[in-house]
Amino acid sequence: MKLDDIKLLGVDELASVLHRTASTIKADATRRPQTLPPRFQIPGTRKLLWLESDVVEWLKKMNARKTSRIR
Repeated sequence: MKLDDIKLLGVDELASVLHRTASTIKADATRRPQTLPPRFQIPGTRKLLWLESDVVEWLKKMNARKTSRIR
């Protein structure tokens, strides 16, 4: 993977992908981090960031869990 291929998502972008509000994402990041994809942490910052590839993989896992429960 090239550095140019890496895309970081901020709170607003993640909120859009997950169809939630930015304030919900911020609250969940603090209170219920298990309900969100794994964060990408830049040392020395508290900025909320996620790797787009991690978000896509997380969504695939969540969808697989959901469909396996339905069957």
